[in-house]
Amino acid sequence: MLDVSILMCSYNGQSNIAGSIRAIASLDISELQGVELIFVDNGSTENMEGLVQSLWKTYHAPFALHTFTEKKSGKVSALLQGLTAVRGKYVVICDDDNELASNYLQIGCNYMEQHPTVGVLGGHGIPQASVELPNWFEAVKYNYACGAQATKTGNVQPERNVVYGAGLCFRKSAYDRAVKNGFRFIFNYVRDNPRMRDMSNGGEDGELCWAIKYQGYDVHYHADLQFVHHIESYKLSTDYYTSIKARKTQCTLFASLYYRVLTMPNSRVDKFWVKELLYIFVNYFKNFKFNKHYFIGEIKRNRSNIKMLIHYRAKYDGYVNQLLSFRDNSIDV
Repeated sequence: MLDVSILMCSYNGQSNIAGSIRAIASLDISELQGVELIFVDNGSTENMEGLVQSLWKTYHAPFALHTFTEKKSGKVSALLQGLTAVRGKYVVICDDDNELASNYLQIGCNYMEQHPTVGVLGGHGIPQASVELPNWFEAVKYNYACGAQATKTGNVQPERNVVYGAGLCFRKSAYDRAVKNGFRFIFNYVRDNPRMRDMSNGGEDGELCWAIKYQGYDVHYHADLQFVHHIESYKLSTDYYTSIKARKTQCTLFASLYYRVLTMPNSRVDKFWVKELLYIFVNYFKNFKFNKHYFIGEIKRNRSNIKMLIHYRAKYDGYVNQLLSFRDNSIDV
């Protein structure tokens, strides 16, 4: 078995991928027993697979490269394709606009080896753009997979339960155990619906963290595990950020199932989508503020969730039962 498999999925990522591949080729692997790069072209209209192969030769192919094409849209589909091929003890997810620091693998592997209860390890994204970052960026940088994920190196709780997917490192054996116990990405099914194919932002990273947590592992953050995240200028517009918030709100609707369903008694499963609908309204009125802008903002934020719950009401309890089966087959937390 190799020490590390770097997994990169890309859909038309030609604008940034040269820097990402160059950084991977420059990684310090002197203390590691085998590294590989798994690249999955996620149905690009550009020839990303050929581009990556060409770039890898340019950078003298320091370790094995395996390329694949996944025609089914959505990052989950590409991840699943890549995960069938990885041979590493640890998997590092590197997005096509990330540049991993040269010591990334060394720090990550050493930390995971020294902390056998850690199943997922998150890094620290450093934003970089060709334009000046807007003044609102600092407050929302986590939504762009940038910034610290905890106050210091260690467990991400109580700040959060999961880490963002960019730069994420996890134990392949823990993921395999979760799959054996019945874990399936809910977002893979959700995005099969034509109405949801624009949900390209977030969700699967949180699902992966929860799946591994329920195998008895912890989720940690390492402040020295750093990478540059190239952010294209169009992603720094307020309209784009608003769309991110909308998609993340939709993702939260399903991701929250892991927190609530996996800790609730079986008796509460029936018509769970109705309970979720009531939860949205109760939570809104519980936090209600006599402020017009807050009121309008909350209505917009929750409107898509309400529409989704109604649309998915026939399948929602199925997702709940799927998670309960996974919970019951996994160890207690």
